Amino acid sequence: MGKGIKFTAAVGIAVLLGCIQMGCEQPGVKKTGATVSPQPQVEEKAAAAEQSEVSAPEEKKDEKSSCATKKEETASHPKDKRTIQQIISELTGEKIGPDNSGDLYHAGLTATYTSPEEVLPGEGKFGKLFKFLPIIRWYDPDHYYTPNLNVSGEYKHEECVMCHTVQTPGIVAQWKKSKHSSSEKGVVGCDKCHGNNHQQLYMPSWKHCGECHPEQQAGHRAGKIGSHTHAFHVSVVEATWQISKPEAEVTACATCHGIAENRCDGCHTRHDFSLAEARKPNNCGICHTGLDHYEYEMYRESYHGMIYESEQHTWDWSKPLKPANYKTPTCAYCHMKDGEHNAQKASTINSHMGTSLVDRGAPKFKESRQNWINTCKGCHSPRFAADQFEAMDEAVKVSFAKWREAMKIVVDLYNDGLLDPMPNDLAPDYAGHYTFSLLGGEGRMFNVSDIERTSFEMLVYITNAVYKAMAHGAMYGATYGKGAFLQDRWLIQIKGEASKLRRIRALEDRVGIKHKAYDFWKHGEYTDLLLGWKRKPGDTNKADCRHEGENCLAE
Repeated sequence: MGKGIKFTAAVGIAVLLGCIQMGCEQPGVKKTGATVSPQPQVEEKAAAAEQSEVSAPEEKKDEKSSCATKKEETASHPKDKRTIQQIISELTGEKIGPDNSGDLYHAGLTATYTSPEEVLPGEGKFGKLFKFLPIIRWYDPDHYYTPNLNVSGEYKHEECVMCHTVQTPGIVAQWKKSKHSSSEKGVVGCDKCHGNNHQQLYMPSWKHCGECHPEQQAGHRAGKIGSHTHAFHVSVVEATWQISKPEAEVTACATCHGIAENRCDGCHTRHDFSLAEARKPNNCGICHTGLDHYEYEMYRESYHGMIYESEQHTWDWSKPLKPANYKTPTCAYCHMKDGEHNAQKASTINSHMGTSLVDRGAPKFKESRQNWINTCKGCHSPRFAADQFEAMDEAVKVSFAKWREAMKIVVDLYNDGLLDPMPNDLAPDYAGHYTFSLLGGEGRMFNVSDIERTSFEMLVYITNAVYKAMAHGAMYGATYGKGAFLQDRWLIQIKGEASKLRRIRALEDRVGIKHKAYDFWKHGEYTDLLLGWKRKPGDTNKADCRHEGENCLAE
């Protein structure tokens, strides 16, 4: 069988090359150069191709040249209709079964996907379209937490401590170390944060903490889009990458964003709620790390981070974040100056994590720029700080010049109908449409052509990293690490892929191959789980949009 496949492939390649050399003419294909003329719309191109086939002379349709015979063979689609489970089962004898059975499936290839048994309803504008795993009850407690304890009755704080010293001794030990156990205003006990009715206990959110900490609550809730204030209900509940994918896949995104917006113990972990802990950078690094938000990595690559790693064990973290108390700044030192709980307040402008371009040194941002220089003045001269910020501005502008060069190449491919696959050949996006993902679409790294994915990464993972690195003084990160030199690589990859796509199309046009995108772009065991296949009219509620004046997601 292997020899037969090799022989067929060899014949196919030989005939293809022969057609190119001899200039075999196929029905409806002109013997002109290999230049591909721009196509304004995918739909118009498809319609024109169909019309060309219909109007082709009958005698040319009936031609049976070797070139015409190999046209179908060269552009053939997979003929094996078996599932991967069936193929592997027949090869190995391993049984096919559901992935929740508890059985061991070698490499997981004979298992079939089963949806979660329990899910909680979504909320907001797209609430009908997606669900959460039950874990969300701990990260958005006001909406999802419900007690399910068998113990009934109302209990005083002392009784809670007595019982939980046996049941959850770690929690009691943490609480006893906290200021809540001996505050100036008296003991803040279990019943204050959780209630005293065991059948109606609640998980505290920022609302409960705000009863005793109104100033901190006001800061936490004062942010605009892009802040902790909206980290969950806008950045997750109304984010396409969240609702487009299966709920189990994006659980980690939802939990990290959920605790940032809905609870205070993301920074002041329970039950000792330590201020010293909240002042340390690794606390912020739980969420602010990786791919599209490299803040913690960039901080650690800087001189500030190096000094922190070397000397932080000698510092007294109980002291306020002042220059006299700490040799180098931490995240909270710069972004939550003097205890400000709106971490966005000191920011110049929200640039969507650095994926939008803005010159922060422009005259309109003079006040915010001076605010940052004043922050640096605790240890540096104003001129040194100003030069650092200017270097950041210039690096960001150059990084976007590279990104724009890449986008011109990709947009030209789209306009010429050369993306493989084109949007219409993919599973529909979250809105049930077939939109070019990088312009007017949802901007995604999944269910797109390879060159679109590379372009997405160049902007969201690399161009963004140049800004993150320069803003934190991570010079290695701005170049060799995750910045400019990686941008060079991504730009070359985009050019290389574009070159291949154009050359392949030129060859196809020359020999008469009309390529049709392979079905695996549109369907598959995972791809069929994407939200676009489930959309139906009336399943969004625009009245629940929480973008607060910002542009809401396109329909």
